[in-house]
Amino acid sequence: MSLTNLRRNINGAAIMAKVAIERGVPLRVFLAGTGIKREDLDDPQSTITFEQEFRLIRNLLGRCQAPVGIGMAIGCRYRFTSIAPVGFALVSSPNFRSAFDIMLRYADLNASLIQVILETEDEGGDLRIGFLEERLPEDIRHFAVERTMGVAIAIARELLEREVLPRSIQFRLPQPASARVYRSLTGISPTFGAMKNLLVLKRADVDESLARRNPLALRLAEDQCRQYLASWKARHGLAGRVRDVIARTPREMPEMGEIASTLCVSVRTLRRRLQDEGVTYIGLCNEVRQAMAEQMLAMPRLPIEQIAERLGYSESASFTHAFKRWTGQTPQSFRRDRTLANKGK
Repeated sequence: MSLTNLRRNINGAAIMAKVAIERGVPLRVFLAGTGIKREDLDDPQSTITFEQEFRLIRNLLGRCQAPVGIGMAIGCRYRFTSIAPVGFALVSSPNFRSAFDIMLRYADLNASLIQVILETEDEGGDLRIGFLEERLPEDIRHFAVERTMGVAIAIARELLEREVLPRSIQFRLPQPASARVYRSLTGISPTFGAMKNLLVLKRADVDESLARRNPLALRLAEDQCRQYLASWKARHGLAGRVRDVIARTPREMPEMGEIASTLCVSVRTLRRRLQDEGVTYIGLCNEVRQAMAEQMLAMPRLPIEQIAERLGYSESASFTHAFKRWTGQTPQSFRRDRTLANKGK
């Protein structure tokens, strides 16, 4: 899947917009060329593509009078609620080290521009967090690293409910003319021109018990994260790609070998990876047929015999039997209930 077609919640764009306005960048300029509307920033259900976010970042950096450190300033504005539902698991964790493990486990839910990794721990037990930016366009890499690093620092401070001074901060970026803004935001001066982007948090901070730790709340929050992650994988993981291929020819469901060939993997690998995502090939075929059947049943004038034919059933009785197995209803009763529901709106 193309990186630029991935989507993420609009929360980050909304935070960027506030900073842009504070720094003299009009909202219309900040949003220019993105297709994002002013009202979208206030809609918690809105999502944007990576390509749209790239344009927002370029608009901000191109018009902001003081861009040095602006990524860090934006990241430090995040709160654990900004990365829901993962945030509720973080605040319920026993300590920040455990919270960071959860962030890594459910990283796909927030679709970060930056890949965050756990570096090899040193003997002192400090938490060493790496930030990989190579997959991003070069002109926005440092901004994205700064912002993600700022988010980590901000979340640590919020969970611990006190100031947190990192052990060290390292940037691959060359030394800017003035780096004072970094010290004002993080409490320390970063090292520039390093081999890697690295944030090191002290052992005493990351292992300190969190005031709002709650094992029961953590369990419930992780259950929700798992459900969201399963839904995300269904849309964006291998299962989603398989669904897309199946949906192209619902009348003639392709064999698993054809799907594997289309996706450039072996049948064995395809079966294993689908199993890892909690689905089967037969199950995906049925899901596609059910979804398409429900869409066509919403068209009152389309005969059920034609729906059955479009979905590859030789006779409507076979389709009716399959649909009842999927939904517990016959196609006729499903259509009747849908029609009555629509009339009642």
